[in-house]
Amino acid sequence: MNSKHNQILKLLEAAFNPEGDIHFLAIGEKEMQVHEEERPVHQVRVALTFQEGDTVNPYYDGTDLFVTMDEDNVQFTLEKDWADRPPAIEGSPIEFALGWVSELAKPFYVSSEALTVAESNNNPRYNNHPEDNRRQEEL
Repeated sequence: MNSKHNQILKLLEAAFNPEGDIHFLAIGEKEMQVHEEERPVHQVRVALTFQEGDTVNPYYDGTDLFVTMDEDNVQFTLEKDWADRPPAIEGSPIEFALGWVSELAKPFYVSSEALTVAESNNNPRYNNHPEDNRRQEEL
């Protein structure tokens, strides 16, 4: 995971997981707009679920949000377009999480649960093997 993606993950952890009960399944990012006068806007697709102890909920919610970033700062933007809206995906089985995120971009983060379930179910929407994108335990 490169430093830009690590910054995005840290922002998501701080914003959505302050109590440690959220489990990120897959996260992807792509640049959406580039204006010469403005910083680029990046769309971030997040599939997440709840976790109680070692148990991960078998259903996920997913949303698209937007960030701007520079070399040492990532921050949310365009909140009016996503912050107060319901998730784009709600209550879907976790075997679909990786495929849904992959529709936007190759995920830069994939949990072992999302990868295992997608592979074991031979999900037709799962068409690549991002094993190298699993979160490193030292983060």
